[in-house]
Amino acid sequence: MSEHGNIKRPDAERFNLTRTGVIPFVLIGVGLAVILLSCIGFLTKDTMRFAFSWLWVYSFVFTIAAGCLFWVILHHIVNANWTTVVRRLMENVASMFWPWLFILFLPLAYIFWDPQHVFYVLKWMQVDPADDVVLQAKTWFLNNTQFWIRQVIYFAFFGGVGFIMRKWSVDQDETGDPNTSLLLRKFGNGAMILFGLAISFAGIDWLMALNYHWFSTMFGVYIFAGAAGSSMAFTILLANGLHKLGYLRQVFTVEHNHIMGKLLFAFTIFWAYIAFSQYMLYYYANIPEETIWFAHRNTGWWGGVAILLVFGHFFLPFILLLTQPAKRNPLRLCTAAVIYILMHLVDLYWMIIPEFYIRKSIKAGIEDDYHLQYLEKFPLHWLDLTLFIGILSLLAGLFIWRRLPTANLFPLRDPRLYESVTLKN
Repeated sequence: MSEHGNIKRPDAERFNLTRTGVIPFVLIGVGLAVILLSCIGFLTKDTMRFAFSWLWVYSFVFTIAAGCLFWVILHHIVNANWTTVVRRLMENVASMFWPWLFILFLPLAYIFWDPQHVFYVLKWMQVDPADDVVLQAKTWFLNNTQFWIRQVIYFAFFGGVGFIMRKWSVDQDETGDPNTSLLLRKFGNGAMILFGLAISFAGIDWLMALNYHWFSTMFGVYIFAGAAGSSMAFTILLANGLHKLGYLRQVFTVEHNHIMGKLLFAFTIFWAYIAFSQYMLYYYANIPEETIWFAHRNTGWWGGVAILLVFGHFFLPFILLLTQPAKRNPLRLCTAAVIYILMHLVDLYWMIIPEFYIRKSIKAGIEDDYHLQYLEKFPLHWLDLTLFIGILSLLAGLFIWRRLPTANLFPLRDPRLYESVTLKN
């Protein structure tokens, strides 16, 4: 809730790009250089690993941006007031879909399009349904035409909605028209339904379909849980980082940290619930075509990663955020946020990279699906590190240069700003 008193409207506040000096341009330069260096892997024998590493890092940045879009849409459709102060930060992240995340998807699009490479990533594209009874039953969804139509829809939706909601919000800073808030609420009602479909199907297309024989009716919710939680964690770090640099001092308070901490705590539990439910149901049923996905991810090093996720993705953030004072302590809250983001990154790695070793074993002629010798090997590869540094450096530089300075750091004339600034838990 909020309490009313004599408080003047906060002054306009923009991110001062000149204070950063050459940092954003150095980040962009380093990102481009490291990505180009990584392309050596694509052009040599590491082509297949390049594809999986790129998919891993891309899925990470995609889910954070998509999660921020979710929170922006949710803010409008429930007419929340507390979110107003941090909403512009979320809008800035969500608007990265166009054009930057679209451009970064193009290498994956090329790999998916090229018959020479796609077999080792999305194998189903090169399999004749007549030769595979499992694929035959799924051709209504897994067929090339519909796959490419869906890719267009994903980026039209995420890019379009992210751009429109930020633009209308920024325009309201100038006009002060309260009808803009009503328009965004109506727009968000339809966008939320499409958001649920888009993030679920994107997760199925890019991640679950890596092993098209396996399926999970909870997979879309699992991807959403990670996206919503990691994006809230990222917003916590971004808001507190800007506050530490001297920004948002007029509007951002410990009360906002408290609420964001509660939401991060909630999605820590929600992620664990979905992850456990998915695993428990397959373990209990013990049907080979369902348990194979988990069998691969409990082989060799991957079993240790699974245990790490149990403790790092759930127990550690849960304990850190359990009490009320913890959620109001910026250092403890940011520590939990960093851990959550790192575990989200590990979670995606655990979902994606084992399929690379399975493809490698198939290429080597190994047929035993349960004890693949390649899954026993140490999983990290130099391309994981270079693409992670390259893509994140590039996006960080673009975000600082092309998003943060181009509008006020908070919605200056949103009708709910007063309630957000005077928020009390």
